Amino acid sequence: MLSSYAQTCLPLNAVIQSINSLNDEEDVVLLDGDKYDNKEVMIWIQALAGKQKGHNPIDTIHYLKYDYPATYHPRHEMYLFTDLGFDQYIGEWDKDKRQCRFCHKQGPGHFGPPKNSHAISYFLGNERLFCLEECKTCNNDFGKGIEQHLANYYEYYRSAGNRKSRKGKPLTSEGFNYNYANGRLEYIIPTEETLKVNEGLPPEGIMIHLDSDKPVVLHNCYRALVKYVLACLPSSMISPFSATIEWVRGKKHPGHHHLPPVYRIETLPNVQHPSLCVYIRKDDKKDLPYCIGELRFMENLYVFALPYCKGHDVVNAQLSQPLATFVAQRYPNHHFTIENFCDDEEKMITSHVKIGGND
Repeated sequence: MLSSYAQTCLPLNAVIQSINSLNDEEDVVLLDGDKYDNKEVMIWIQALAGKQKGHNPIDTIHYLKYDYPATYHPRHEMYLFTDLGFDQYIGEWDKDKRQCRFCHKQGPGHFGPPKNSHAISYFLGNERLFCLEECKTCNNDFGKGIEQHLANYYEYYRSAGNRKSRKGKPLTSEGFNYNYANGRLEYIIPTEETLKVNEGLPPEGIMIHLDSDKPVVLHNCYRALVKYVLACLPSSMISPFSATIEWVRGKKHPGHHHLPPVYRIETLPNVQHPSLCVYIRKDDKKDLPYCIGELRFMENLYVFALPYCKGHDVVNAQLSQPLATFVAQRYPNHHFTIENFCDDEEKMITSHVKIGGND
């Protein structure tokens, strides 16, 4: 039986109800928010998730606190956001106290249900990570704007990877010279192709080029990547990124080549759910970027700096070298494609796909 105070105190009521719903063999850890920072809380979440897979939680905590960050870069704190097997909510739960971290709207009428705003887009495979502090208007604007460009970029790969819509239906993809639906690819063979249809595919397979009819602006893709970082970070860490948020919302327009490049690899083993590593520099030296995002989804890895961290970084036009230094130290044996994602020109994407052979 809940006391009258517990019934009127929503946070306490929620804790008690959650504890009462636990099964006998489930574990729960209560942490004092005044004594444990956000990083500590995230480490405990990952430790409990690991315990469900048979890992010792104490070993997991030690690994994440001491060994894991040092593996990446000793001058950065690392925060990992990924599918842990249960829903995760970032931000203020109480709608009366909640403020949108992108447009600063306040009040319960501006926010949808808890699962309304995915911290990383659903179309990339994120089903359990949500940002509570993204209002309905911003969620709609981002979804139809910058995030749609990233969705267009990977439309074919999402459908060919057997991804489903939110209604559980298989995704389809079509362009100027192809149509993909229900596991079947229809491709218009250009007249200059040396392969004749009746001869079949050679043993090594062939490379075909699928021309999308969906426009993509690379600058919008960059802003979408950065938006994911801003949606995942704890509220207490958002203040240095006020100018970054204005850029993500389209309120700032940098000149051509005035942003650092984006590093990417698109040939890694496929993953079902995305993961985001965020690195926050611990010192005041500006020879490395203040904040870096690493987004892994499907066969892709993107590494990018968050621009407009005024006071924490060199000016945007000079941020390329600090980012290159970080990538060289973090990935000494990897070969990235380095591209200018400050391009505002609409492009039609060509996907290069090998068929036959071993694929």
